Amino acid sequence: MTLSNLIEEKYNIALKNKDLLFYETTKVTKNVDGVEFEITYAPPLANKTEAVVEEKKKIKVNPFLPPHPALYVQDIGEEHSVVLNKFCIVPHHIIVITKEFKSQSQPLFPGDLLAAWKCMMTAFGTTPALTFYNCGPFSGASQPHKHLQIVPLDGSNPQPPIKALFNQIPERKAGQIYLLNQLPFVHVIVPLDRNFIDSSTDDEELSDYLSQMFFGLLDAMFQQLRKHATPDREISYNFIMSDQFMMLIPRSRELATLSQENLQISINSLGFAGMLLVKTPEELTALENHNDLMQVLKDVGYAWNQNADLEDAMEQ
Repeated sequence: MTLSNLIEEKYNIALKNKDLLFYETTKVTKNVDGVEFEITYAPPLANKTEAVVEEKKKIKVNPFLPPHPALYVQDIGEEHSVVLNKFCIVPHHIIVITKEFKSQSQPLFPGDLLAAWKCMMTAFGTTPALTFYNCGPFSGASQPHKHLQIVPLDGSNPQPPIKALFNQIPERKAGQIYLLNQLPFVHVIVPLDRNFIDSSTDDEELSDYLSQMFFGLLDAMFQQLRKHATPDREISYNFIMSDQFMMLIPRSRELATLSQENLQISINSLGFAGMLLVKTPEELTALENHNDLMQVLKDVGYAWNQNADLEDAMEQ
């Protein structure tokens, strides 16, 4: 049985038996600087968050060690497993976890990247997908156990909204690190060499390549941070990987503050992909009426220092 068939089968059974909860949502879009932001409104998650907080007060439980049998899909290699997301707003949302406890504050290693890439490319048949990793305490991570998340992309244009800016990079080259001048916060992005990836038949060769791209990007992110900010806390960042690129965004805090409405909204990697999640009518209204959603993201990242020298990375 293929991974996509197995995920669908396990998902349907878990949903029927209520081992997995799917929440209906509504979506609105808002165009900002060429990015068609998706704002997903999921009111049931507000109750879920309160319940989880109360549960955490009672006892600390690692939901991945071991994973719930009804949510377990299969192993990927010797070090990783695929499980279903128990609380999902996207059908078939999966999580790649380490079999042994590893910290969510660790960077991604070759085996992590290989497992995630294989799942992303096969988990949903021909439907494109997006992988993301919330690293560190200010990244929007929900669990301390190392895990990457993968969601299928649907709709008429099944790509993350941020790809619209990636598409505008002139004469982009695989392996070259870029900055996107429409984004007001520190970030780095690198196109992937699909010709090399698709022709590779060796897992070690592929994992080495993905790791080289990731750690080159991570080094570039730290270079930009040194130029533009003086972080006073543990480094956290968001990682986004599509079938075309990798992107990293360092984080200064988890919660974005909407001062006029006196609201705080949690932002994770999907927010920087252009996919924002709100749980209350007030949050939805605040984002719909916000003058510039890029500023919301800048609030939880690091702003560019206008006096810094940007020559070390190619600017679009």
